Amino acid sequence: MNKLKIAIIMSTYNGENYLREQLESLLQQEGMEVSIFVRDDGSQDATLEILEAYKDNLTLVKNNGLNLGVGNSFMEALYQAGIEYDYYAFCDQDDVWLPNKLLQAVESIGCIPKPILYCSNQLLVNQDLEQLGLRHQHTLDTSSLQILNDNRVTGCTMVWNRSLQTVLIEKERRPSSALLKVRIHDVWVAMVASLIGEIIYDSNALIYYRQHEHNVVGVKKENIYLNWCKKLRNKSKRNGRSLLAKELVEKFEDLIGGTILSDLKIVSNYQRNFSSKVVLMRNSHLFSFSNESKWAIRLKIIFNLI
Repeated sequence: MNKLKIAIIMSTYNGENYLREQLESLLQQEGMEVSIFVRDDGSQDATLEILEAYKDNLTLVKNNGLNLGVGNSFMEALYQAGIEYDYYAFCDQDDVWLPNKLLQAVESIGCIPKPILYCSNQLLVNQDLEQLGLRHQHTLDTSSLQILNDNRVTGCTMVWNRSLQTVLIEKERRPSSALLKVRIHDVWVAMVASLIGEIIYDSNALIYYRQHEHNVVGVKKENIYLNWCKKLRNKSKRNGRSLLAKELVEKFEDLIGGTILSDLKIVSNYQRNFSSKVVLMRNSHLFSFSNESKWAIRLKIIFNLI
């Protein structure tokens, strides 16, 4: 029986410290025919030398010398992976995968024809792989509004089927570069899957999710005050939720409907005038998934920070 084919999609950036260990764990995946697509985002350390050493085991996506940022870099690699594989998976440069990670994901997805995204728990470890505990202690909420407000679906655990990949690479449905600088690749893929298909969450941890000082994305404690200051200084960071909602409506209105479409339109249009802000404030259910207070949300709406 032929093994199922899976494309692993990775973006690297100055990842020399842990990249070899991660690549080795990918090559040790059980029961799958693995192809690895890597786009380097302008590394200035030994990352490219390490990738060159593994050239027989991976495809290096051309970057044309551009530093795109993590979200755009991952999506460029995703587009290059095409639709010839049975399944697809995101991969960070600094974790370690257990040998059965992909096999368990594929078995969970099965042969369901509709777009399916699988995600799982993670075992937090320090830079020396010493265990720190599970990241999620309870069942993960993978609803569209949860992802819009506070995404917990982590990219490095994602595996999806060809049906979802076919939609993701359609040129007219691709997210803008500007959006991917505010809401990165895993948020986009999770939102699309939640709107047009299904997300499966596995409470088992099949990945060592390494926490270290150079994490691009990791488990970080947020300072709400500093977060507000950053958004006020940087216009491109101000409107993540509304920009995401706007592009989803523009690109997927033909595939979604009902209450969630109405909700997305309310979020995307709130800056038009004061009455639109009032409409958003009155629809408090849109933010019941956020860890922010009611008053913090209202202030963000007033100052165009949603």
